[in-house]
Amino acid sequence: MPRPTDIIISPLDGKRAVVTGGNSGLGLETARRLAAAGASVVLTSRDPER
Repeated sequence: MPRPTDIIISPLDGKRAVVTGGNSGLGLETARRLAAAGASVVLTSRDPER
């Protein structure tokens, strides 16, 4: 099984993504990877201060 760092995300230009829990941890890293692949990303979280 590939490690998460080995997974290649195909180009996502023109796509939109909503990431819940995007203020830290897995949500934040997911948002970063999606944005790096070209997606427009919206983050949500329970704590607006974080």
